[in-house]
Amino acid sequence: MASRMAVPRGTGFLDPLRANGASKEGKRRGWLVSQKVPARDGLDMDAVSELLKEWGTGFLSGRWVPLAGDGSDRRFFRCFDGNRSYVVLVSPRKKEPVDENDAVWHIGRHLHRVGVPVPTLLHGDPRRGVFVFRDLGSVHLYDLARNRASGADLSALYRQAVSLLVQCHRKAREGFLSEWCHDGSRYDAGFVYERELLYFRRAFLQGFLGLDRIPEDVAGDFQRLAEKAGEDRGTLVFHRDFQSRNLMVCDGSLYIIDFQGMRFGPPEYDLAALLLDPYVMLPLAVRDDLLRFYRHQAEHFLGRGEQPFMARFGAVALCRCFQCLAAFAFLGGVKEKPGFLEHIPGGWIRLQELLNGPAGSDFPGLRRYVNRLAADPKTTARIRDAHRKNFPPG
Repeated sequence: MASRMAVPRGTGFLDPLRANGASKEGKRRGWLVSQKVPARDGLDMDAVSELLKEWGTGFLSGRWVPLAGDGSDRRFFRCFDGNRSYVVLVSPRKKEPVDENDAVWHIGRHLHRVGVPVPTLLHGDPRRGVFVFRDLGSVHLYDLARNRASGADLSALYRQAVSLLVQCHRKAREGFLSEWCHDGSRYDAGFVYERELLYFRRAFLQGFLGLDRIPEDVAGDFQRLAEKAGEDRGTLVFHRDFQSRNLMVCDGSLYIIDFQGMRFGPPEYDLAALLLDPYVMLPLAVRDDLLRFYRHQAEHFLGRGEQPFMARFGAVALCRCFQCLAAFAFLGGVKEKPGFLEHIPGGWIRLQELLNGPAGSDFPGLRRYVNRLAADPKTTARIRDAHRKNFPPG
């Protein structure tokens, strides 16, 4: 069952065109609504239409509404068949033997089978990259959280998200197969170093701040952090992007989306992604309460005491912060996707908090370096004004 929430009954899949700034003017021009499958950036929409015909759907005679997607290049549409609506994902297949489409297909069906609440997959063809999901609407946890003024309201709301996370960690490992993973099956030191720490160095330090070199002690700390964060060899599976925009609300229940990056690794990473989410800057008291709540709910399957749990949490939380800043800089600055650059200041605050707390004690080079950047007026201005597209780096 999905996690029940004390929230207004409503919807919850992908927020239509929020990131693209949809307006009434756009609707008047008719570009949001079409009587046929709309052409999108070179996608073979005729092939999509043929596939939907094979499945016997009635979408082709109804409206198609483009939806705001995630940070990827996939395309989402809301399709209407009479009074019913569905979400269609169009994801052109890449050349890898195991593609992201395979992960969507196998992991999505697996999670549904073991009882983790995800959008029901009604039709799918991984080879041709077309999937039809139950439409959960347009409300994210993010939308609810930003309207909660008090810490008590936020804590109650997020306790339900943490309960869902515990449910996912407990159930997802049951029969989960490594061959479903399209981007590596384990969160190990090599993955951490290349995909999170070097990503931060290239996309954020070099690309966004214009800093080509880093001190030797920082490079050494990156290596040590990768080894510490990637040492988990357990059988638990984690989402790797469990944050407020990937949790949807439909009829008072929470659902998980964007699950195709799941792999074996530390469940603490997902908790860090939720609690340190720059989209929703949770107060410290709320974060501490939720961290204790997760530990209490998950202690029967985690297999580690409080001290190793907190040590692991601190290491992967740092990696998560580095990854977020890199992604915001790359997706917002290089790919010019909306909805990312403005969250760099929040991500930077979270990174400083971690490095100047217990998590940063093992990485003094990183702590000194980030504090030095934070004290530099030029760097501070660049981060503060991250949303300004034409702000010069460096």
